[in-house]
Amino acid sequence: MSTSARVHYNHVTDAWKEFMGDNLHFGYFENGATDLPQATDLLVDKMLALCNVTSDSRVLDVGCGIGAPAFRIHEKCKCAIIGISTSERGIRLAAAASREKGYDDAVQFRVADGLDNGFPNDYFDIVWVMESSHLMADRQKLFRECFRVLRNDGVLVLCDLMLLKILPLHREIAHYLRHGFQYLQLFRTWGNGRVYSLGYCCNGLIQAGFHEVTAIDITEKTLPTLRWWRQNAVQHGSRLSGGFTKSDVDQFIIGCNILEKFFMSGMFGYGMLRAVK
Repeated sequence: MSTSARVHYNHVTDAWKEFMGDNLHFGYFENGATDLPQATDLLVDKMLALCNVTSDSRVLDVGCGIGAPAFRIHEKCKCAIIGISTSERGIRLAAAASREKGYDDAVQFRVADGLDNGFPNDYFDIVWVMESSHLMADRQKLFRECFRVLRNDGVLVLCDLMLLKILPLHREIAHYLRHGFQYLQLFRTWGNGRVYSLGYCCNGLIQAGFHEVTAIDITEKTLPTLRWWRQNAVQHGSRLSGGFTKSDVDQFIIGCNILEKFFMSGMFGYGMLRAVK
């Protein structure tokens, strides 16, 4: 994760916790009765269904937020898990929550970069990348680093925003010229990220050495997330402190509106990936 992403997440983490809950990621809405906490837990469960995590597994969570997915993985599978992030604020909150839950031996957190994580080769059974890859400057380097630290037959699972509509160059240029200000607003809200297509990511994983690569488009099931986030920002935004201003709240709502528009237009979506070393 880049320095700009680290600074961004140090600033937004506490406020986003109010808007999103402890899971700072999209949810999977099974039906209209699913609420946001259920949906965010369900997305973790959908990811778990792609990898065989057991009590003997060693899991690396790359871009761990404030720890909620790691806690759910441990609670369901009783495995050891290490979460990493470049956000010092996020790691402090995650580590404090782990101590409070009595998980600190089994669920640990540390400040580290997903592009150069510092772990030995062939160390983990599962590498878990939940909605953090779009913030990493070099997607291919991320894939190579995940491959390096996985044991043979280890599994990478990843979910994130994806580019769904691939345009010819002249139309792509026209699109960015037409929507340039909206993309600037997205960067202001969500950080300096970049989304790629599922096909691009699949090819990148294969180039990094992975096989049995599987891609799943779950755009329709994740879209309601943005409505929930927007509603929570409207409801809780006036009570925030800690340096998150009314202007920041307004920016968050704008970011939700624009991202929702791009989802609805078919430009952006959401996908899951699984790959085996």
